[in-house]
Amino acid sequence: MKDQEAENEFLVPEERHKSKTRASKGIRQRIRITCSQRKLQVKIVIAVALLVIFLLCHRYLRIVKRYNSHSYYINYRKKYDRCEFKANGAQPAVLMALGRSGSSVTWDTLSRLSGDGTTAHEITGGNQNTSLAYFNGIKDHINENWATLRLCNIQQYYIDKSKVDGKNYKMVGFQWKPYKSSFNHHYAIDGLRKLAADGMKIIYLTRNPLDRFISNVKHKQFIHSDEVPAHCMAGDNDCIKRHKEHAKGIDINIQNDAKKNSFIEHLRNSILSDEIIQDRLDSYGIKHIHIRYERLFNADADDAVAGEWMKVFQFLGVGPQTTLSMLDVRNKFEFASTSVKNHNQSIANFEQVKDALEETELRNLIH
Repeated sequence: MKDQEAENEFLVPEERHKSKTRASKGIRQRIRITCSQRKLQVKIVIAVALLVIFLLCHRYLRIVKRYNSHSYYINYRKKYDRCEFKANGAQPAVLMALGRSGSSVTWDTLSRLSGDGTTAHEITGGNQNTSLAYFNGIKDHINENWATLRLCNIQQYYIDKSKVDGKNYKMVGFQWKPYKSSFNHHYAIDGLRKLAADGMKIIYLTRNPLDRFISNVKHKQFIHSDEVPAHCMAGDNDCIKRHKEHAKGIDINIQNDAKKNSFIEHLRNSILSDEIIQDRLDSYGIKHIHIRYERLFNADADDAVAGEWMKVFQFLGVGPQTTLSMLDVRNKFEFASTSVKNHNQSIANFEQVKDALEETELRNLIH
C-alpha cells in the first residue's frame, strides 16, 4: 500500500510535468499558427494595396496618355482648370484655318523663326464630325473657358519641357478649324468671347478657295495611301516629286450644268465662310490678324522681303519683326511646299474651268 502511494506520489508530479510540457507545446504551436496567419494576412493586405495602387496608376497614365495623344500636352490633371498664364512663358496664340490652307507648315515655320519649334494640334477636330463632337463633349465645369484654359496649359507644358530640354520656346498654341457645323456651337461662340475678354490672340489664315478645292481633291484620292501623305519633310525629294506629279492634271468635274453650278456654289460658300469668320472676330473685339497663304509662300525670289511673316511677328511681339527675307523663311521650313502654282498645270480641264469662272464674280480665283 505504501509502495503504491509512493509510486503515485512519484507519478503525479511526472504527469503534471508532462501535462505542462504538452500544454506549453500546444500554446507555442498555436502562437506559431497565429503568427503565420497574421503574416499571411499582412502579405495579402500589402498585395491588395499594391494592386490597387497599380490599377490607379495605370488608369491615371492611360488618361494622361489619352490627353497627350490628342493634344500633345497635359498639365497636372487636378490643376488643369486652375491654370494661370506665366509672364515668363511663351506667347500663346490660336491659329484658325480650314483644311489644306497650309496651317501646319505656317505654324511650324513661325515657331522655328521665333525660337525652338512647337506643335499646334488640331484640338477642335480635323473634320466637321469630329469638330462637332469636340464641342459637344466639353464639360460643364470648363464651359466657355475651354480655349483659354487650353492655351494656358499648353504654355505651362512648354515651360516644364524647357526645364528638361533647355530649349527656348517663344510661341505656343493650338489650331482651330472653323467648320460651319461647329463654329455656331454655343461653346465656340462663348469660347471666342472669353478669348476676347482675356486678351488672347488669333492668327486667321486663309487660302484661295480654288486652291484649297484642288488640294482636297488630290488628297482625297490618296486618303488611305502613303503615296501622297499630308505633308513632305523638307529634303524628302521622293515625296515632293510624288506630290507634284499628282498635283498636275486634276480634273474638276463640271461636265454638266448641275456639276458646274455645284462647283461654283462650293467656291461661293467658301468665300462666304471666310467673311463670316472675319466678321465674328471683328465684332467680338478679338485681337487677331488676317494673313494669306499666297503672300506667305508664293514669293519666288529668295531676297524678297517676307512682309507677311513679319506682320505676324509684329502682331505677336516675338520673332524677327524688321529684317526677314524669304530665304530666311525657307531655311526654317520643316515641311516642303508641294503645290503647283499655276492652274493651267494643276487643272486638267483648265480652259473649261476658266470659262465657267469667267462668267461669275469668281474670275479672280483662277491664275
